[in-house]
Parts: sequence; C-alpha cells; structure tokens
Amino acid sequence: MNFSYRQLRGFLAVAEHGSFTKAAEQLHVTQAGLSAMVREFEDSVGCRLFERSTRAVTLTAQGQALLPIALRTVAELGHALSRLTQSGERARNALRVGVTPLIASSVMPEILSLFAQEAPDVVVDMQDLDRGLIQRGVEDGSLDAGFGGFFGKVAGVKRRAIFPAHLALAQPHGAMGDSRRRRAVQWAHVASSQLIALPADNAIQRLADRHAQSRPEDVARRRTVTHLETVLALVEAGLGEAIVPSFAGVAAQRWRVHLAPLVPRVDLDYYVITRAGRRDVETIDRFAETFTRVMRTRLNV
Repeated sequence: MNFSYRQLRGFLAVAEHGSFTKAAEQLHVTQAGLSAMVREFEDSVGCRLFERSTRAVTLTAQGQALLPIALRTVAELGHALSRLTQSGERARNALRVGVTPLIASSVMPEILSLFAQEAPDVVVDMQDLDRGLIQRGVEDGSLDAGFGGFFGKVAGVKRRAIFPAHLALAQPHGAMGDSRRRRAVQWAHVASSQLIALPADNAIQRLADRHAQSRPEDVARRRTVTHLETVLALVEAGLGEAIVPSFAGVAAQRWRVHLAPLVPRVDLDYYVITRAGRRDVETIDRFAETFTRVMRTRLNV
C-alpha cells in the first residue's frame, strides 16, 4: 500500500463536500486533477471509496469505515508537522557563538545588549572558550560561529576577516611620559627575556617570538602565564611588558595598560569562523556586523 498525505486530504475534502467541484476549489486544484488523485488513492487501498452519480458523490461502506481513521491521521500528522516547524523556527532564531574570555568579559555585554535591540527575535547563547575549543566547536557543529584571531586555514572551516589587527607592546599605564608612550617601538628594542608571555606553543606567542627573535635562553627566563587576561593584569601591576594583539585594547577600561605600535607592523586580523558549506548564515552575518561595529568603535579602527 502506497499513498500520500495529499491523497488523504483529497479523500477527506470530497467526503466533506460530497462534490469533486467544491473539494477541488477548497484544495486549489483542478477537478480533473482531484478525480485522478482520488482514483489513485482507491487503487492504492484496493477498493472503491465513493459512489459517483450525476447528482451526488457519497461514501461507500469502505469509505465510511476509512473516514474516522483518515481524519485522525491527517489531524495528528498536521500537529506533528506544526511542532516540527515551530522547532525549526526556534532553531533558526537561536545563535550559538564562541568568543575568547578576554572578549567575553570586556566587550560582549555591550555587543549582546545592542544585538538584542536590533534582533529581538534571536536568542544568543555565548560561550567563553579558548581559541582551540572555539574552532573545535565550529567544526563539530556545537557552535554556529566563533570569533577570534584564527591564524591558519583549516579544512571544513570558513573564516572571514572582520577587522584589522596587529601585534603591539603592552606597557603599564603611566610608566613613562605621555609623549614617549605615543611612540612606536622597534622590534629590536623589545627585551624578550623580560616579557610576560603566553605559553611558547600559543600561536600569538609563536608569532611574537619570531619577530622579536627570542632565543631559548630568553624564553627560559621570562614569566609565562596561560591567559591573555592574566598577561594584561601583570602588565598593569608593573611586572613587565608583553606582546599582545591590538584587539586586546578593548579591555583598556578594565586593565590600565597602554598598547604601543610595534614596527615593522605585524598584521594579525580578527576573524569570524563558521562551518564550511553552511547555508543558514543570515543570522550569523547580522551578529557579526554588530560585533564588528562595536569592536571597531572600541578600538577606533
């Protein structure tokens, strides 16, 4: 037995109206098309369901027996499809994003508040994670999008630069005169052994060490911590300087540090990443636009 939901609805419409003409009007199909649909349904169930005459169309005994079952089936299927549609709408209106703790604690409250005003129909689930976990979440689908300094291309992940950044030297605020703090710093003048650093295998630190020409003995002598927030806190306390990405400047209101440009400039763009091949990117793009606008305002870029 092989029949369709459309054929069931056609059967019920003819049974309700007692007329192929009126039933066809209700279903917005031609009378000939509805007649063919009902004949195919009768062939599928193996019996006649209607007695047809020039004056009326009535149910046969088999049609009468099938009617309550068909009514219940169509009603239950309709309810199920409605629930699935609502579930799909909720899924489309939920956005799971990953950001690093520095961004989460400094600028995300403003971004989430603004986006809630601009897109009140979207619920944003923000997770503060290390960059590696953000990338993994995007790859396995547990995150819709991730934001951060993702340096290398990864199969299955699409990345898009949303604003420019570069490496800078974080210095204690007020540690030197304003005129000097406004100056760029040559890489040759960076005291690598005295830096507060991220772990040596961190992508930002690897890039910094390459340009600072850090030697193994420099790496062994310096203070190393795990998180960028800790780096900034230690710099604020006057315990040293650090090479950080310029987008760390969004936390300037939390940690009183100054970011001096390093020359030659080393670019380090900030990205939004998504799973390659996604089609439902409209909401992600809306959020990324708000994210970018707030970040650019904070960083004055």
